[in-house]
Amino acid sequence: MMNRFSYTIGAALIMFGACSSATPEGPTPKAELNSYPGYTGAYDGFSLLIDERFDEFDPEIWSRGDGAVGTEAMCRFQEQGVVVEDGTLRLIVADEDVPAGFSQDHQEEKKAYPYSCGELRTKATRQYLYGRIEARMKAPDRQAATGFISSLFTFRLEPDLTSDVPHEVEWEEIDVELEGGRPDKFQANLIYGLDASEWLETRPFGAWEDKIEVGPVDDWRVFAIEWLPDSIRWFVDGELVKILHVSDLDCDPACIPPQTNPAPIPNNPTTIMMNAWIPNDTIQDDFGGNKSGNVYPLITEYDWFRYYQWDGEIAATD
Repeated sequence: MMNRFSYTIGAALIMFGACSSATPEGPTPKAELNSYPGYTGAYDGFSLLIDERFDEFDPEIWSRGDGAVGTEAMCRFQEQGVVVEDGTLRLIVADEDVPAGFSQDHQEEKKAYPYSCGELRTKATRQYLYGRIEARMKAPDRQAATGFISSLFTFRLEPDLTSDVPHEVEWEEIDVELEGGRPDKFQANLIYGLDASEWLETRPFGAWEDKIEVGPVDDWRVFAIEWLPDSIRWFVDGELVKILHVSDLDCDPACIPPQTNPAPIPNNPTTIMMNAWIPNDTIQDDFGGNKSGNVYPLITEYDWFRYYQWDGEIAATD
């Protein structure tokens, strides 16, 4: 029987519904990007599939989130928290009440929240497997924003498509996170968990979360993630700042404490997201930063987003 993973990445995108406005030769050429000295936008082994300049909201690619970040957030994602116009995506945290109500994203009732915030996500019909993810983004000004999280990441919490045990659910997440409490650093994360529905349940699989000093993140910076079957790399303004290999995660010959279980490189199609939110009082001094200096609205800006599909071939698994 043919294995569903024995095809190229281009076929994978079609199988999982991730079509694009791009032609087979790539997106229509657009004006030169604002970026960093030496930026070419070309990478060996990758083909540009999405070139998003945020001139207007594109409902063929994007949807607005309506959930919240677990129990850690003080805000709920709302439509008004995502503004796309004049070549900029703005994710906005506002001091306004959000009543309790049903979340389509989470398929459950949500409590009332004292703040609104914004999340942009690729549509559920568009799933991506391996590639390079880039965004030019800027955190809120440190003088007016002391407690927040702004992000660029992949996220999936679904049954493991490669498992013979259909009930097994994997948490797979690769992050760039900017924090109000660390305005000269960003956090590069791999979060993985098997049958984990809460963040704490992912800890036995390794806490692959590094806070890396890169200079001001409330200035425009280009953050990128290269996600391949055997490794993940994080870049800031073209500089490689972190790399994880399979050998770092697989507990062979033994796990390195505090990890107790092996973790794979994420290997399932995923959604790509950008969001901005504020932490609750319990976690803010450890993650996100203390909110006492926030002046609302807080605005995280994104100048552009690019997704490059990986041109390699996914190996068969049986």
